[in-house]
Amino acid sequence: MPQAQANPESYHPIIYIRGFAMNQSDIDETTADPFCGFNVGSTVFRARPSPSPPARFVFESPVMRLVSDHGYANVITQGTDLTTPGFNAPIPRRSVVVHHYYDQASALLGDGRVPPIDKFAQDLASLIERMQALVIVGPDGYQSREDFRCYLVAHSMGGLVARAFLQNRAFDPNNLYKKVLKLFTYATPHNGIDVLGMNVPSFLRTHEIDTFSRGTMSKYLNLVQRYKATESVAWMPQECLAASKIFTFIGTNRQDYEVAFGLSRTFVGKGSDGLVKIQNADLAGYDNAGIVEPCAKAFAFRSHSGFFGIVNSEEGYQNLQRFLFGTYRVDVWLDVNDVKLPPGKLADADANGTLDATYPVEVLISLRNKPWYLTRRVAVEDSAAVFEHKALREAGGRTPAVQKLLSTVFMADWGKRNPNDPTVAYRLQLSVLMPDFQVSGADASEGQYEGSKIFSGAVIIVLTTDTVPWTAKYYWESDAPGSTAPPVQRDLALTPVGPAGSGKFSATVQVSSGHPVNLDAQVRFEISAWQ
Repeated sequence: MPQAQANPESYHPIIYIRGFAMNQSDIDETTADPFCGFNVGSTVFRARPSPSPPARFVFESPVMRLVSDHGYANVITQGTDLTTPGFNAPIPRRSVVVHHYYDQASALLGDGRVPPIDKFAQDLASLIERMQALVIVGPDGYQSREDFRCYLVAHSMGGLVARAFLQNRAFDPNNLYKKVLKLFTYATPHNGIDVLGMNVPSFLRTHEIDTFSRGTMSKYLNLVQRYKATESVAWMPQECLAASKIFTFIGTNRQDYEVAFGLSRTFVGKGSDGLVKIQNADLAGYDNAGIVEPCAKAFAFRSHSGFFGIVNSEEGYQNLQRFLFGTYRVDVWLDVNDVKLPPGKLADADANGTLDATYPVEVLISLRNKPWYLTRRVAVEDSAAVFEHKALREAGGRTPAVQKLLSTVFMADWGKRNPNDPTVAYRLQLSVLMPDFQVSGADASEGQYEGSKIFSGAVIIVLTTDTVPWTAKYYWESDAPGSTAPPVQRDLALTPVGPAGSGKFSATVQVSSGHPVNLDAQVRFEISAWQ
């Protein structure tokens, strides 16, 4: 396969940080693996959440694909690497470096004692400093050593190691965090791990599992005051790394997580990847004024690890490479103005404030000519977005009453099948499901059928980027059902947003239904160039 022709300036060394190892055997196994699992691929995937046999799909591994697609190289020379004392081989700009933080805790290369996460974060700072000293400067590298930057790619607890380094200056006295350009996390418990509805109960606080309790996390993430105010540690100060430079990739398949003979998925429960709750794998940025900005995110029906794991997935890699080296970014929002109810019991209960309902929102996003989804949020997999009817009522007529970031899409010119095509295109499949209505806590659903949808449709967005300014068109698949010929495309207005010259645009597509339960909403696309 020919290598992708990405912008050479988008290439920087990638540091991979693996996840949590629960016992000594796991620690020794990862120590003996030069890539700590980043070299593991898969030949199977689940097309749907069912007990039917899996489908065959060969994914070589993130490392192999970075090598074959983008010309990356590993930093290993005659059996030595950056963890070897005296290693001084030059480091290419396109290189994959693994943070071997568990070596010191292994019975193979260490003393068998696991240090706290503070030490892992300090070692990450030292690793980046050493990389800067060895990176190639010249025609095939950086113009100067100060120009060195890197990407952090982390799985599970590795994302917390990265955050501790980025957020806590006590672990990074030389301010190496400024060298990090982007952070991509797979299935990281950014807001801790919940077991049986509790955040790491005391009876499980062994083998360093307390690392995932929010109280402990608030200390090593330097978020003690923020945690007290919000009861959450899923925060990244913008001064440490901008939220726009962070991507959280979230797994939704708990059934295939086999750790501890399946006990983990049993105790963690639904709405998880088997270990990390979906709601805990997200992250947001905030600034000194308290303004909150969500990080980019996408979802896949993958488990925390294993044959059907999230790191060894095509979906994960496609999001990773587009986030690191892509050309365009689209944040997909659902703005809900109102949901009008038919006259009668439900409308009366809404008027007197006793009606409750949770609306599931399903979304699947795919790219033109690609056989996979960039994001998949489906109610049966417990990954749908939701909004509450109470929030609509409390908005008091303000529009939009509810704003939900559904997912973020990164696209790349180098990913087109036809490189001469001036457009990039994606498909958004959106469904808003009929909820179970309640009045004063009692079921009030009458005359409804399970599986009914208030709205369901698929829209194709086509963005033309070789003009100034950019232009866009869209069409609904329902405009030409069963036809292979493209329907008439409608113009999609791109409205400049943000500071003048920022290159950011906003576009909206109306979403409404003729159902007795009537939805008034729009899908909002925040579009920008990406680097």
